[in-house]
Amino acid sequence: MSTQDGERKQGWLESSRLEALFTVLPKIPLIVRVTLLHLLSISESSRYLDVKSDVTISVLRCLLDPSKPSPISKTQAMTLRDPGIRGRIWVSKVASKIPPENHIRDALLAAVDGMKEQKSSTTSFRIPDIASVQAEWTGYRANAAPDSPLPAISEEEKYREMMKECKSSPTILYFHGGAYYLCDPSTHRPCTKKLAKLTGGRVYSVRYRLAPQHPFPSALLDALVSYFTLLYPPPGSMHEAVPAGDIVFGGDSAGGNLSLVLLQTLLEVRRQGRKITWFGEEREVPLPAAVTANSPWIDIVQSMPSWGSNSKWDYLPPKGILAAEQPPPDDVWPAKPPRRHLYVDDAYLLHPLVSLQLNRSWEGSPPIYICCGWECVADEDKYLVSKLIKDGVRVVFEEYEAMPHVFPLIIPHLAESRRNLQGWSNFIQRAVEDATKIEPSYTTIKAKTLQEVAIDTTKLSPYSEDDIVEGRAYTTMEGHRQAVRLIASTVRSLFERAEPYRIWHGSTNSTRPTAQKAGARLVDISALNGVLEVDAVRRVALVEPNVPMDRLVERTLPHGLVPPVVMEFPGITAGGGFAGTAGESSSFRHGYFDETVNAVEMVLPDGEVVVARPDKGTEYADLFSGAAGAVGSLGIATLLELRLVEAKRYVKTTYRRTSSVAEAIRVVREECARKENDYVDGILFSKDHGVIVSGRLTDEAPTNGERVQTFSHAWDPWFYMHVRELTQALPSSAPSSNSDSVTKPNQPSQGTVTEYIPLGEYLFRYDRGGFWVGQAAFDYFWPVPFNRFFRWFLDDFLHTRMLYRALHGSGESARFFVQDLGIPYETAEQFVDYVTDNLGIWPLWLCPLKTPPGPTFHPHLRSNGNGSGGGEMLNFGVWGWGPKDRAEFVRVNRDLERKVSELGGMKWLYAHTYYSEPEFWAAYGNREWYETLRRKYKATSLPSVYDKVRVKPGEGEQGWKPWLKSLWPVGGLAGLRKGIQSKDYMYHRDATWKWTGTGEKEKLS
Repeated sequence: MSTQDGERKQGWLESSRLEALFTVLPKIPLIVRVTLLHLLSISESSRYLDVKSDVTISVLRCLLDPSKPSPISKTQAMTLRDPGIRGRIWVSKVASKIPPENHIRDALLAAVDGMKEQKSSTTSFRIPDIASVQAEWTGYRANAAPDSPLPAISEEEKYREMMKECKSSPTILYFHGGAYYLCDPSTHRPCTKKLAKLTGGRVYSVRYRLAPQHPFPSALLDALVSYFTLLYPPPGSMHEAVPAGDIVFGGDSAGGNLSLVLLQTLLEVRRQGRKITWFGEEREVPLPAAVTANSPWIDIVQSMPSWGSNSKWDYLPPKGILAAEQPPPDDVWPAKPPRRHLYVDDAYLLHPLVSLQLNRSWEGSPPIYICCGWECVADEDKYLVSKLIKDGVRVVFEEYEAMPHVFPLIIPHLAESRRNLQGWSNFIQRAVEDATKIEPSYTTIKAKTLQEVAIDTTKLSPYSEDDIVEGRAYTTMEGHRQAVRLIASTVRSLFERAEPYRIWHGSTNSTRPTAQKAGARLVDISALNGVLEVDAVRRVALVEPNVPMDRLVERTLPHGLVPPVVMEFPGITAGGGFAGTAGESSSFRHGYFDETVNAVEMVLPDGEVVVARPDKGTEYADLFSGAAGAVGSLGIATLLELRLVEAKRYVKTTYRRTSSVAEAIRVVREECARKENDYVDGILFSKDHGVIVSGRLTDEAPTNGERVQTFSHAWDPWFYMHVRELTQALPSSAPSSNSDSVTKPNQPSQGTVTEYIPLGEYLFRYDRGGFWVGQAAFDYFWPVPFNRFFRWFLDDFLHTRMLYRALHGSGESARFFVQDLGIPYETAEQFVDYVTDNLGIWPLWLCPLKTPPGPTFHPHLRSNGNGSGGGEMLNFGVWGWGPKDRAEFVRVNRDLERKVSELGGMKWLYAHTYYSEPEFWAAYGNREWYETLRRKYKATSLPSVYDKVRVKPGEGEQGWKPWLKSLWPVGGLAGLRKGIQSKDYMYHRDATWKWTGTGEKEKLS
């Protein structure tokens, strides 16, 4: 190597070290947090992994976060840097010669065309040229020191030296992973070196062409050329012809896909009876001795459930290759002509040589080895194994407990990784020795112990071939119907035995203390958690009840649509919004959430499945109105058809300062009357500092220095603190001078501040900090200061999902005041006076509501309870610490209930409810109407509304566990542990609704 080359290499190494340092430094808080949780045995992964692996996976997951994409070419270039060749490895770099004829390409194109569904598109793809394909012959160099460079000899001499150390005949044709657009043989040398060592053979590691520059079938053509180069060496090649019986295909991730795709291509060429002319001679197309795939990426379109359900064990980003949010443009992406997928043209996404799960037959295949962990690709790998078994292929399958994607390459120090490489290599040796003697096996390898447990192949995959071909593996209508039939059957059985039951959703947004009795009958509907369809033409979505708001919004926004009422806590579900009460900042215009529901499918208490609509005169209109807000006491909602409205890019948000309660109430009504406003709510920080927040959907970009404000990232401000800081020094806003002015935009301007908030950020602006309830966590853990650094450092714990988990797990829900109360405008000021004098809780949330006529369990004007019409109310959110003494806490709640009734208001039923039964029905009325519905729909064996919402003082508070939790800080730590074990923080980490603009150019794009 010349002095100039050495200096260039040294400069590259220094640059790489610096880049690595700057990459790792921001992750130090994450590393510390993961380490502590692991050492304290709090994290679930600590049961399966060592701390080094746990940290590695967490950091990788953070680095691959799709919310911070880089241009494709930049990301690709980083993975193509050659780190150099040192140690116990031989590498001889070669390039295949280009055949003078195109017959090998013609055979490939005929295979692609032959396997295409007749009904599929006739659109053609870009036909690749036959290229010279580079590769690396790789072998084990036993006598070298760990840092020895390769000798300064020719590539041919390196090959000969490598061959001297080969002890057996396996030749592994290896294809590296990297989603078809990343990595290189140089990144996979540690793996190929180990395979060469353990098999005693050699590896031919292929540098196939990468997407997006070279889409399908370029990589496949390079793979086929490489195989023929081994079988039939072109003139001048340094290697001799390799018998097909000595060749084993191998690959990881996308390389595993390519190995199996190459096998299917060979099968199709043979089915067509073709031979291939190669360097002037007609050649047979033999099959290799075997095929091996480590964590193969089978399902290119990412349709299988494990892409979501297994993300907590993996570092791969959530499904999103086809997402609307694309990386920043550069000279390679978007492609020209444009396409959605980096690897393949849209028309070929479901071609069997792309999405391997769609292959109808694997008959005639040689033995196949497949392994995976508890990872995102697990479902597709297990389905493929079950399909191979059905087609008579001899398969060796190994599933590694709790391991992530291609774990032997990522965490090679683990015993599980060594076991995996040994099993992989043993299979290769046996296949080359005598493939007919390979016995099928299906094994789970337990974490840490490496215990081997046989897998029942009948339970390997729940999906049939028709499920996969028709796309039913993920949440679809057919799968939904099957789930509902099972739920209905369970309910029918309980009804016939007159046994009461409760419904298990999998999560809760109630703050009532829970005390589930042992042996209580539960009907589990937690699997109903999918968005089945978004119909952009009809502007509706079919949504299962356990779909949370953030995931619903993520499904509708790519269609340019959004639900009219989106609950501002992202974990609140569609079913909870219907069966409970959900009114948010758009409810002054659209009413409660259930008023945006067109229809609801329900399982009645006797097991009958019906569809109820709100339209008068329809068969189940009374059931619809009764079930809305009745907390599941009339049956189980299993599917909702939601109305959608047009979404815009931003919410132009105006903060209007007020200096008295009376002024705040008046300004709320003024803003509600403004036709251009889509959202209105408010915050009272004190009697003399209020802010009324109005929002208008817009695609107009900020100009003239106007800012784009976000609230979802760890260093972003909490929304309420941001609003308080912006408006602290503002004067009170000017009153409207006449009734016409309320329809004019941009008035009044005095005492106001305006900014642009991306729609997703606006909808969930209160998530971080749970409005302001998150500050209570700092109050509890009093040595921890409530400052921006600790809010950033502890951000994972300060989202509403985690706060709910901690509140229930700690036992503090029994003394934390969480109430939403609908109050008539006329008595709203009296209510604030009462809260000030008796509770002293600030801030207060204001949310104007368009309320329906009764009868209903939603807050509504009682004067309209006879159905004479709806009305307007003002909801107050009152959230903060109550008295520590339990008896005093109950008394304060009872007094509040009496005051709310006296003021003509009603409380929301998700919260603490202490009414006696007569008081409850006096407050809400409608008992005769409700009991008539219960009898009509056979719901009298179910708990009533009152049974479900009341809090029994003292229930669940006896015994040593509640006593222990009452000791500081035991309860708080228990709540923290429960939140961590739930892994609910992953919902926010993986959220795709978050704004990703990083520069002014992006913000204004």
